[in-house]
Amino acid sequence: MKLLVPLALLLSLPTQGLATTYYVRQTVGDDGGDGRTPATAWKSIGKLSSAMQAGDTAYVGPGLYRDIITVRNDGAPDKRLTFIADTTGKLTGDPPGTVLITGAEPLDGSPFVPEGHPGVFKASSPAAVWGVVEMDQDQFRYWRIKSGKELPLPAGMTEIDLVAKQPSSYYYDEPTRVLYLHTSDGAHPTTHTLEYAVRGSGIELRDKHYVTIIGFTFRHVGDAAIGFYSGSSHGIAIGNTAYGSRQGIRVYGATDIAAYRNVLFRNENCGIYFAAQSTGGVVVDNVMYENIKGIRWSSDSANGTAIGNKTFDNHEMGISIERTAHVILRDNALVNNEKAQLWILDSDYSSEGNCFATGKPAELLADLQQQGLFKTLAQYQQAIHQDLTSRDGGCALPEKVDVHRLDAETRAYAERARRILSGAPDGHPEGGTDEAPPARSWWDTLFGWGGR
Repeated sequence: MKLLVPLALLLSLPTQGLATTYYVRQTVGDDGGDGRTPATAWKSIGKLSSAMQAGDTAYVGPGLYRDIITVRNDGAPDKRLTFIADTTGKLTGDPPGTVLITGAEPLDGSPFVPEGHPGVFKASSPAAVWGVVEMDQDQFRYWRIKSGKELPLPAGMTEIDLVAKQPSSYYYDEPTRVLYLHTSDGAHPTTHTLEYAVRGSGIELRDKHYVTIIGFTFRHVGDAAIGFYSGSSHGIAIGNTAYGSRQGIRVYGATDIAAYRNVLFRNENCGIYFAAQSTGGVVVDNVMYENIKGIRWSSDSANGTAIGNKTFDNHEMGISIERTAHVILRDNALVNNEKAQLWILDSDYSSEGNCFATGKPAELLADLQQQGLFKTLAQYQQAIHQDLTSRDGGCALPEKVDVHRLDAETRAYAERARRILSGAPDGHPEGGTDEAPPARSWWDTLFGWGGR
């Protein structure tokens, strides 16, 4: 099976010469160009939203993009729209580096004043706030306190009372356009480097078909780093990294979506989430950690397949299958997920050849809401007659991404790259280097060359 999936994906990769190729370069791009050569590349990824037509390919050079792509046009079975992050820079002409799309902007802490509750500060914010992150800390999103209009508040409590009780939380009052913060340590916001999410998606598709997205890194997007929404189909996400958003990849009312070799972590809800009858989802060789749930199917999103994924250290479940049918699980690693490695609610599934491990007494191996709770693989196997070929322990896991190093490299990339492109001395002491760490291409990612 693993050998067949990359071959199938290859059929969906871009073919040169069939349509237009566009280039975006954060280093030397100019939105006044035509975007059709590296020399006339655009600077803004948003230019691709309307430009890309069936069969077109876009190569985006390394750098930090505070922008989004909203796919406006459709692909076709033999003419996919293909967005490729050129991390090697070989196609755009840039030095290698990360292609990072963020939904966030820097948040100036100086306007904030004490609100009255200990640890709570407030400031005006004309833009709606989708999330808040301390960049100098672990870069988990602050807990969002919802308005009392969205759900009942505890008796006698206001939204500000809840912010006061919860460090690393925020509340945005839309009617007054005031943002309330409680930092992780209760200190004034100026003591932290803050960003706030003001854009809802990284790359967004609504009722769009036959689109491939390869090799991007996304952080701190309000909703989904990659969103396949409402009627979209036959989308493919390959080798992307997404963290600090609500969902890494959201599939909502979309069918036949495939995710291959993505790294999805520290997202507020799920690594990848299939909902609202998103049938035919395929999830292969992805890594998901420190989300609430790793992989989640719900609400009649039937006929899903998960093969070779590694879901670990998630705050609730590794894989969650809720009120859906015909989900197949094979060769996945489900390790140290805090509530349960596998969670099944009113669903049928087939599961074999997986690797399970629990690390704390409270962690369950499997939580089957109608059939029981199981602490060990042997108990679960005997009662449910699933995972009879699965094993307990010895699951190989990858290293986690160093978000601080990634942030530092992407912030410094443009200036360093422009210096290299200009031919100026690198400015490093003798023996130093101005080159970025070697970047793997999307081709390397696809076939697993060079490690993860």
